[in-house]
Amino acid sequence: MTDRKNILKKISSYLTKKSHINYLTVELISYSNKNIYIRFDYVEKIKAYKIVWYDLQFVDPKHLDLYTNSQLVASFFANRLVELLLKIDLDSSKAIDERILGDRVIFTNRIKPKEPKEYIYDRFLPLKWSALIDPLALTFSYLPRAMNAYLAEMFAIFDNNVEMYNSAKPIKFNLDKDNIDELFHKKIIARGIKLEDNVRFLEKLGNRYLAIVEDSDFYCVVIEKVVDDFHNMWCSSNKPYLDEHIYATLQCIRSKKMKSFYKVKRKSYDKNLLEDVRRAKFYLAFGVEGNSILLVSENGAIKKSLLKENDRLMYEVIEDDDNLSLSKLFDEMK
Repeated sequence: MTDRKNILKKISSYLTKKSHINYLTVELISYSNKNIYIRFDYVEKIKAYKIVWYDLQFVDPKHLDLYTNSQLVASFFANRLVELLLKIDLDSSKAIDERILGDRVIFTNRIKPKEPKEYIYDRFLPLKWSALIDPLALTFSYLPRAMNAYLAEMFAIFDNNVEMYNSAKPIKFNLDKDNIDELFHKKIIARGIKLEDNVRFLEKLGNRYLAIVEDSDFYCVVIEKVVDDFHNMWCSSNKPYLDEHIYATLQCIRSKKMKSFYKVKRKSYDKNLLEDVRRAKFYLAFGVEGNSILLVSENGAIKKSLLKENDRLMYEVIEDDDNLSLSKLFDEMK
């Protein structure tokens, strides 16, 4: 039995001793890196219903009384939730998506003690289980407001917001073999194809690919390996989906069109920026714009920094391309 199962068993035993009868549990496992256990219980001792929840990352099984969160449910809403649970006519089932890392939900309907039904899904509630929408919504209405973010994500298929959440989470994708086009809409693919020659820089740094794509502006794309074939992919354009700049970058990775960033060193003793450089927060450069050098951090943040102050160059080149492009620009500015 795993630690998780042991903790849940102790919670169940603890609440049973306090006259709780469980009708519904909703467990979030590694959901946005959180582990939350939620129950809808009838408490015989007080003849009332409660929503009870635990943050499993911080629970001490020896002192459950200190880690138990609960909220009384108004009779009208409690009776409504009971009615909804009784109406669910679905066999126990799983809807597991191997492309999703974490974000597991286990919904267990115990309204009929002799016939408990369990529904397991990853990240998004499936369309076929729409009967779970109202019970989930009613249950979460009694939880802290911050938890509404989990509910909104679970309902993404119904709200047509799947792309927004998928773009912010690890995606299972083999950079060498899988079909890139399957990740993107046709319109994004068409725009991405046109931008492939605009990938100005592309370099692998540790477990990340970092790219600069020139479009209406300069955008930084990060492709980060999380584990096995799971990757985080994001773009500084901040579009709530996998965009055309990411598509162009993936195609260039596939075709091995690599071009290293310039590497620069700060000459002055500006303590704030010097600390950034020492921590490698900003040490990659991809060009000059006016009197500013264009820098990018490994997490994809683009920054402009004054190249000249008081008629002195504030940076020196420590790694250039074969044509000494950046060094020549610096020489022109001396």
